[in-house]
Amino acid sequence: MENRSNNVIVGSIALAMVIGIFLMVMWLARFSGRDNQEFDILFRQSVSGLAIGSPVAFNGVPVGKITQIRIPPDKPQLVRVRISVDGDVPVLKGTTAAVEGVGFTGVSQIQLSGATEGAAPITEPGPYGAPLIPPRSGGLGELLNTAPEVLNNVARLTERLNDLLKDENLSLIHI
Repeated sequence: MENRSNNVIVGSIALAMVIGIFLMVMWLARFSGRDNQEFDILFRQSVSGLAIGSPVAFNGVPVGKITQIRIPPDKPQLVRVRISVDGDVPVLKGTTAAVEGVGFTGVSQIQLSGATEGAAPITEPGPYGAPLIPPRSGGLGELLNTAPEVLNNVARLTERLNDLLKDENLSLIHI
């Protein structure tokens, strides 16, 4: 009987430890993301430099991360970026989002700004299930989006200068 009672005690302790570890994992999982808010941002521009896990900042303070980057099948001209933000961050009406570069490394992040005190929180679900934060053009993103147009204008200006400075035109200009 003595051998049998030792096995029961050892088995009970092992079972209690497994249950304890399981409960601890469940408890930690509850605190690892339950208080987060999710939002969608629909960009009409390139989001190069962004990746899943890239940071989200609110007025320069890190508050979350990017959880999804998708192209909606019904609107291929858009890029849907889903972000997860800490639950205590006040994402209010008037808040806008932009893609901003971090240094010269080519890495980008989402920058939230523009919330006004006393405004209502953004809570109404958008077409993809999460509330929408409106986008704004960031400095680098706007520059990259307008780069082809700027290059076309520079090429056109160069052609006109070449036409103006032809040899027959230079002879007519007296300086």
